[in-house]
Amino acid sequence: MRLFLVALSSLILMSSMMSSIAYAQAKVGYVDLRRVVTDSRKGKAAFSAVESQFGPRGKTLENKRKSLEAMEQDFIKNAAVMNEASRKQKAEQIDRMKKDFSRSLEDFQYELKKKDFELSQSILEDIEGILKSIGQSGGFTVILESSALVYGSPAADITDQVIKAYDAK
Repeated sequence: MRLFLVALSSLILMSSMMSSIAYAQAKVGYVDLRRVVTDSRKGKAAFSAVESQFGPRGKTLENKRKSLEAMEQDFIKNAAVMNEASRKQKAEQIDRMKKDFSRSLEDFQYELKKKDFELSQSILEDIEGILKSIGQSGGFTVILESSALVYGSPAADITDQVIKAYDAK
């Protein structure tokens, strides 16, 4: 019985040591891909182009929203002194304008998200090769995306390294 306990204890000790050794040899890193997309030179240039493309349209929509709010406030203020036909006509006009604004805003947001996705995908495709290169040269067993982590030591964060390599490319 004593021999059995000694053998079992030795087996447990050896298996825990082996898993510690295997774990110590694994090198894990993580990268914040969103930050790479937004902080890299190419990412900033791409999103600056998007801003110049979509900025004026966004300002136009903001002006329409303010105008619509002012028109609605004016209607609320003056509705009591308007005759029934005028009040109904003005309410329908405001309702149509709200629907048009809502559609325009939805279209704008859809197009903006689509362009953002396209640019992000393009940059992420470029980054894939850089990640493989860093993984191989750095001896990483695995590199994870930071959004998949519950916790990651800042020492394992290779985001800055990826940004520098991407900017140098």
